[in-house]
Amino acid sequence: MRASRSPLASAAASALALSLGLLTLSAPAQAQSISVKPGLWASASVNTLNGRKMPTIFDINGALTPQQKSSLAAAMAKVGLPTGGSPHLDCQQSPEFALPKPQSVDDCTTQVKPGDATSGTFTMSCKSATASGMGNGSYQVTDKSSATVKVTFKGTTAQGMPITYESTSVHKWIGSDCSAPPPGIDPSLMELMR
Repeated sequence: MRASRSPLASAAASALALSLGLLTLSAPAQAQSISVKPGLWASASVNTLNGRKMPTIFDINGALTPQQKSSLAAAMAKVGLPTGGSPHLDCQQSPEFALPKPQSVDDCTTQVKPGDATSGTFTMSCKSATASGMGNGSYQVTDKSSATVKVTFKGTTAQGMPITYESTSVHKWIGSDCSAPPPGIDPSLMELMR
């Protein structure tokens, strides 16, 4: 039996889906795109909800052994990912990442506004049975091998409780081989991070 999500978790999930969706690195080709290196990308997100850091795999008891935590943290630091962030791996198949067109993701309508060939901003409006609000963010790609996405979302739950969600995601190109683990990463963690 699946537990239902709280209104705060639903709103945070919607905002997180948008921030990750902007650089999910697997969208179909569209008119506006950003040049990136194909291959394995690692990312980490630091997320807060109402001023409190959201838990990551590092915070869940028993999810990782002490050695796995240590080697994962060291590998993340080596490639420039934020300490304490929630790690993720993605395989980018194409040298062009297509910017999403205005769409609805988990009850959120988004509008992406490219600033130039490597950066831009976006806005979102979310309304669901559990929460509603507005958000904005920015993205920046550097040297086709590094990207940062920042998101801020403010709204209320259906019960009138205020929500403030903030996220910073850092994405780094690791190498052209999507099947090879990043240096210092235990191969058994590859599937956990996808």
